[in-house]
Amino acid sequence: MKNNKLFIALLSALFILPLVTEAQEEIIISKRHRPHAGQGLLFIENDGHTDTTIIMMFEENAPERFNAPKTPSFALMGKQKKFMMGIGGYVKGSISMDINGAINNPAYFETSSIPIPSIPGDENLLQFNANQTTLFYSLVSMSPNKTKFGAYINMNFSGANFAPKLQDAYVTYGGFLMGYTTSLMTDAAAIPPTIDAQGPNGATFLYNTVLNYRYSFDKHWSIAIGLEMPIADFTVEASTQRASNQYIPDIPLYVQYAWGNGNNSHIRISGIMRNANYRNILQSDNKYVTAYGGQVSGLVSFAKKWIFYYQFTIGTGISNYIQDLTGLGLDLVPKKNIGTSGYNGDLTTADVMSYYGGLQYNFNPRTFISATFSQVVADLPSDFSDGNQYSEGYYLASNFFWYAKPNVQLGLEYLYGKRINQDNAWGQANRFQFMVQYNF
Repeated sequence: MKNNKLFIALLSALFILPLVTEAQEEIIISKRHRPHAGQGLLFIENDGHTDTTIIMMFEENAPERFNAPKTPSFALMGKQKKFMMGIGGYVKGSISMDINGAINNPAYFETSSIPIPSIPGDENLLQFNANQTTLFYSLVSMSPNKTKFGAYINMNFSGANFAPKLQDAYVTYGGFLMGYTTSLMTDAAAIPPTIDAQGPNGATFLYNTVLNYRYSFDKHWSIAIGLEMPIADFTVEASTQRASNQYIPDIPLYVQYAWGNGNNSHIRISGIMRNANYRNILQSDNKYVTAYGGQVSGLVSFAKKWIFYYQFTIGTGISNYIQDLTGLGLDLVPKKNIGTSGYNGDLTTADVMSYYGGLQYNFNPRTFISATFSQVVADLPSDFSDGNQYSEGYYLASNFFWYAKPNVQLGLEYLYGKRINQDNAWGQANRFQFMVQYNF
């Protein structure tokens, strides 16, 4: 009993302590000003207004995702003061405990990976992880013109044996962005914060090679259109069809309206069209299927303390863009011959629907809590029979974040996930995790 009371007291102190700390923001570019003669480099000093402008430039050049580093701790300026390069990142360590159902991945709580049926004796799992530690490089132009050049590279260590794995690598010029990053269908600013690197299972989230163009007009409206590399995520019968080389790019687009203090709220309407091609072996013919989807997403800041995140997506043949369905082969599936027991070599699309809603409350600039619920539904054609295939997934996250120091962030999180298969068999997982992150 005494141990229980001590644990409750310590947990309460952890939540109360940040509420009584003094709220202050500190972002350090560099603390030295030492021109290196002959080397074309200049250290930039933290000098108030100038630094605020530079920080905003770095933030605009970075991805909008919660876990993507944006502002560096160190910056170098070219001798002619035309460009500035920032270097930074963070060290992130986490400890997680799965109970009453486990997912054997310490970084990504993927509900589609929940084992069905559960493995007897493996319902609990303790995991330590540091592979989300991240390094980034950001190059921004100091030109006052709107049309200017930028570059951004970001990597973590989630590859095999902690090998570096590319997250973003792109260049920008004016409204153009070309390189490797998240799809234009991903409304990154509207994704709720989580310690879990995966995030809501219903989020539209896909890394891809892209060519995008964004244009803002007025102070509130913006539009974008892109060309993205097509990915063949199909289920095929080896004797009747196969995925052929893809040669028609995916075309996403959106229109967005932003409002509020600093445009800190927005609503975005997105759409995507795909033309996936495959080889019908029985008919010795190459065929393609048109797929499409629509999405409403955004966030609303209100009462100075609250942020509401949301997304609703529906479509056919776009499973690979939904986080929980990526890699499951549900963009196209075999189409059975009507009135027969066999397949005619054709493929057809699978319908999908996903959504999430998240609510965040900010106690002060350094402390907040949030909760998120998400669901994914895959509606497979009635003539496609695979009882072990994914049908529905649920995701629940509740967390607490605190900047104990300007560069030190702590977090606690509870996660719940459930997967249901086409034959109604299901499995679940629960995770408690703690995070320490040092930003530099």
